[in-house]
Amino acid sequence: MRVLLASASKRRLSCLEEILDFEIKSQPLLSEEKSMINGESVELQVNEICLSKAIVAAAEWNIIEKEGKDIPDIIIVSDTIVEDPDNYLNPMGQPKDDLQATNMLLKLSGKRHKVWSSTAILIKNNEEYLPLHGKWKYLKWTNYSIVEFDQLADEDIITLIQSKSWSGKAGGYDLAGEAKKYTKLIQGDELTVLGFAFEAIEELKRILI
Repeated sequence: MRVLLASASKRRLSCLEEILDFEIKSQPLLSEEKSMINGESVELQVNEICLSKAIVAAAEWNIIEKEGKDIPDIIIVSDTIVEDPDNYLNPMGQPKDDLQATNMLLKLSGKRHKVWSSTAILIKNNEEYLPLHGKWKYLKWTNYSIVEFDQLADEDIITLIQSKSWSGKAGGYDLAGEAKKYTKLIQGDELTVLGFAFEAIEELKRILI
C-alpha cells in the first residue's frame, strides 16, 4: 500500500517509519493551515485543526486523481499543540523565532503541561470510516500527555535556543532531542508528544501489518 504523510515534519516521518517499519512518503499540504486562536480550549483547537487538514488533504488529492496522477492508498494528517500550563485556553504552537521559543520555554520552566495530538487517517472504500470528501473517508483520534519541565537556568535556555531544536516543534522543545534531559513524561504516551495520537498508530499497524 502507498502511504502518504501530509506533513513537512521530518520528525513525524522518521517516527512513523521507525514504528511501522514501512516506507512512507511525505508531502506537505498546499493550502494554508487553519490558525490557532486564544479563547478556545486547546483540546477543541487541535481537533478542529486536524479535521481541517484532513478535509484539505482529501480535496487536494481528489484534484490530483482527476488529473490522472497516482494517489496514495492512505493519507495521514496530524496536529500537535502544547497547552499553556497557566491557561488551558492559550495554545502554544511552533515558535517562529528565538524570541518566541525563549518565551515558551520560560512559561514551561518548572511546570507540568499537557501536549495534545490529533491524528486522522484517510482511506477510500472502507465501511468502518466516516465520509469526508469525495470518495475519501476518515477516522480521527485525539490524545494528550503530561510533560514536566525542570526549573531551567538561564544557561539551560540559552543552550536549548542555540541548538535550534525548538524549530518546528510545538511549545518550542523536542522531547526526543535536546530537551530530553530537562523533561520527563508524567502521564500518557511519548508518541503523543512527538506528534501522533496513539490509537491512530495502532490502527495503521492493523491496516499495514
